[in-house]
Amino acid sequence: MTGAGGPVDPPRPPAWLLLYALAWGGGVVAYTPLLTLLLPLRIAALGPGDKVGALSLAVLVGAVTASIANIAAGALSDRYARGPGGRRPWIVAGLVATAASYGLLGVVDSLTGILAAIALFQTGLNLMLAPLAALAADEVPDSQKGLLGGLMGAAYPLGALSGVLVMTAPSHEARLAVTVALVAILAAPFLLVFRVRAAAPPLIAPAPAVRARKARDLAAIWGARLLVQVAGAILFAYLLYYFETVEVAGERLAADRMAVRVAWLCGLAAAVTVPLSILLGRLSDVVRARKPFLQGAAVASAAGLVLMALFPDWAVAAWGYGLFAISSAIFLALQSTYAMQLLPSPDHRGRDLGVLNLTNTLPSILGPGLAYATVEAGGFRPLMALLAGLAMLAALLVSIVRER
Repeated sequence: MTGAGGPVDPPRPPAWLLLYALAWGGGVVAYTPLLTLLLPLRIAALGPGDKVGALSLAVLVGAVTASIANIAAGALSDRYARGPGGRRPWIVAGLVATAASYGLLGVVDSLTGILAAIALFQTGLNLMLAPLAALAADEVPDSQKGLLGGLMGAAYPLGALSGVLVMTAPSHEARLAVTVALVAILAAPFLLVFRVRAAAPPLIAPAPAVRARKARDLAAIWGARLLVQVAGAILFAYLLYYFETVEVAGERLAADRMAVRVAWLCGLAAAVTVPLSILLGRLSDVVRARKPFLQGAAVASAAGLVLMALFPDWAVAAWGYGLFAISSAIFLALQSTYAMQLLPSPDHRGRDLGVLNLTNTLPSILGPGLAYATVEAGGFRPLMALLAGLAMLAALLVSIVRER
């Protein structure tokens, strides 16, 4: 829909949705290998005295830059959304700036240079992703947003797969070049094939009472996503350490052996998530309801964490983690497009989605201190219980939304 009281857009063809999801996957590929593999390796190669501290500083600079850039880029694209090119010129500009930041990362040889390159990278990436997210809110009718959310969720495993391919390159510079090429290959088809809809009807702003209601609903769904993201960020950061405390057939495994098991477990969970997110996203379109799926996913996430807290044995804890990983991924996939339906004004979709994007950056700032304090006080069982409580609170917040 174009907005409350506005005309209903015709459905987008399947090819549009698929190429859009691949373009979104290009954004995922842009940051996953870099932040998880290439950046830590580059900092270690520079030989700083405290590589953990240097990496933490780079991540913090990136998170702050991303928070500001996403809101600013979304607001900027709002100003030109009704123009001839729509939001697409800003997406292209972000893609070019992202590629330029990779070039800078290939030549800098100091921590200061890396911090500058990471700031440029986060600026460029969010200049690409913020208008891309708002474009979906503009052009995809509500009747297809569940399927789109499922396809976007299915695109996230591309990040992990790309890391395997990138690491086959022989040098740091070659790995950066391979990453940029993958991003361009995934994003370019959508930008080249599909253009902004011609003769788009004027946007009709909703009545003040409707805007206020949508703002309250959006705040609730924002809080729910933040809680699930905090739980996920903490668990994924401490996952290997947790499983090192878990027994396998009555014994504790060495860290390297357990790491192999955890890697396979994560890969299996990702593989199951892909078809499930698409299926449930489409099903939510068919039944014209998102809340039951979001609430069910949040409750299932909490159940998985409870299993991990109560049964520190591999046979049960692995199922618990799989349940959490799959359910939380489905929650985040469906929530991302559900939030688009709750935006209070069609004139500020990019800006408002930028505010929603804070749920992706705040967990990396809020999570570590919370996790450290809990683990120091009582170990991993209380931490898992705390995260389960966050997931249940997310389900409660979803119930506040007045779905129509």
